[in-house]
Amino acid sequence: MYNSNRDEIDSESNRKPALFTDETLPIVSCKEVIQKDPVHSVNASVQTKFEVQLADAECQSIKRKEREIQVDLGEKAVTDEIQVDMGRLSKFLERTAPRVLHYIEDNAERPNILRHIKLRYSGDDTAQELFTLTYPEILIDKEIQITSLSWSANGSSIFVGYGSTSHEGLCMHKGAVCSWNIERFKINPNKPDMTVETSTCVTTVACHPERPGIVAAGLYNGEILVWDFREQDSLIARVLERQDLHRDSVTSLQWIREPKLSKKKFILVSTSQDGRILLWNPLPSKNNLKLTDAYFVSTKISSKSSGKPMGVTSVSFNNEDAETFVFGCDSGHLYKGSLNSVSTVQSREQGLADMTIQPKNPITMAYQSHDSPIYSVNFSPFNRHLFLTSAHDGQIRIYSQLFPNYGRCFAPAQGAIFTCRWSPSRPLLLAAGSEHGRTLIYDLEPEEGASTDLLSSIPVQELPSSDKRSSIICLEFNHKTSNTLACGDSAGAVTIWKLAERFTTAQNDEIENLQILAKSFGDN
Repeated sequence: MYNSNRDEIDSESNRKPALFTDETLPIVSCKEVIQKDPVHSVNASVQTKFEVQLADAECQSIKRKEREIQVDLGEKAVTDEIQVDMGRLSKFLERTAPRVLHYIEDNAERPNILRHIKLRYSGDDTAQELFTLTYPEILIDKEIQITSLSWSANGSSIFVGYGSTSHEGLCMHKGAVCSWNIERFKINPNKPDMTVETSTCVTTVACHPERPGIVAAGLYNGEILVWDFREQDSLIARVLERQDLHRDSVTSLQWIREPKLSKKKFILVSTSQDGRILLWNPLPSKNNLKLTDAYFVSTKISSKSSGKPMGVTSVSFNNEDAETFVFGCDSGHLYKGSLNSVSTVQSREQGLADMTIQPKNPITMAYQSHDSPIYSVNFSPFNRHLFLTSAHDGQIRIYSQLFPNYGRCFAPAQGAIFTCRWSPSRPLLLAAGSEHGRTLIYDLEPEEGASTDLLSSIPVQELPSSDKRSSIICLEFNHKTSNTLACGDSAGAVTIWKLAERFTTAQNDEIENLQILAKSFGDN
């Protein structure tokens, strides 16, 4: 059909002139081919009219370069052998030895020549107040105050015990143990980092000497609690044998190394108004604070049948002899005790016979008494014989454990002296807290050319309480940062002071002068 039509058209074109006409051609179809290779696309958005520049760089690559160092020793060869002319050496020693021995013997007979060199401080002696810490929530009760302070083992945190000293029978107050980390970048002085509330007043706290998170607290009802603030369940130990509990308020706690079994292990010592001095294993299994030894002090020391309990208010253990300690009583009596005592106590005192360990009489020596209750005793960290006492009679005394009478006495006319401590860095520096709201710092280093008999009885510095009038109840030097001193007052505030260099850096002859002071007590 298509060919016949085509022929007709050709015949007509031979007869007529050629003309252009429209023509429709058949449709041609092609099979679709799909590209199966992956399509790579990049989406980018640029919010700038400038050209975007890209660069490649290697990261976390280590470049090493090697260099050789050569020492030109010249033409001389190096050998291990040293040529010594023994003849010349012998003559040299014969000539110089007598002179050297002469000077050695001469210096041995003289005091240390450096002791005559006095350090002179040109800076300001004024203490700097770093923080004033308080816990407003518990201070809603106007009778609550700070009762005790203790620095953590690493010296970064201060632990504070809150309670009341006004009781007429049962304690109806709530107590608390709080802590602040003073090394934090931002510290909130009105909000503790950690807080644990107790059913009764906290009377004393003591941090573990080596484990920063562990702290023990004694309560008004005689209980002792131990926490580890690094654990979620922080209470790790308490007294489960009720017959071993103190029957009156706990007055002091102190961690000491176990003197008999293992000197690497620490035990906890507690004292109380019930006349008992108890030793505890503080980290046993099953959260049990187990009694390991017991001592009892009464008004009839020499009698086989003891009298009324003599309240023990404070205890301090010797730094060089862990079995020797001194303790003060609410009667003003002062004694030295020993953990080696074997003198048993035959007593009708209620509860003594029911204890799991029968108490012993610890007293080995009696000292000259104060006229009123003793609040604090503290052994010197630099001399095994010297210790401090402070009492309600307003006196600060220095004793030697070798002699019954005190060697030095300071009466600053500041009312009762509630606490006293030796400096951990200055052998002849001590601090005391007074009823009249002052922390008194004494420097016993004699002036150049003066005798130790002329020790100054005037404080070299007085630091005020938080409100300038509240009593200083407790104070503690930071043993890791010796220029830091914490003072707790009856207004419920803790003031952290930074002491001047003069009060933290020891003189060259200071330990020697402390020894001279201790020896002078025997001449009194």
